[in-house]
Amino acid sequence: MARKRVPGLSESPPKGGKPSAADPIDELLPLAEPAAHEVHFNAAVLEVGDPGQLLELAGDTALRPFLLCRLAVNVALVDPGRADELAEVLRRRGYTPKILKS
Repeated sequence: MARKRVPGLSESPPKGGKPSAADPIDELLPLAEPAAHEVHFNAAVLEVGDPGQLLELAGDTALRPFLLCRLAVNVALVDPGRADELAEVLRRRGYTPKILKS
């Protein structure tokens, strides 16, 4: 008997354009859905290689306050005033963040 396929983070949302409310990442870190194009100055973002890693970071109670929302399946908007603090917390937890500044 074939197992039912469960939608993953990298799959496109179901018909209607919105991701399933059952996805844990949607509850932890909602996707930003601006009504029009937006330009952000001095923005800070966190980009990870795997969407599952973003779910893991968003689920961490020590890291979650730094993350404002998702911009993509593997990108989160970070509180710009706390970006350096986030990098330090990530280092203490064994991650090696790559910091890019313009």
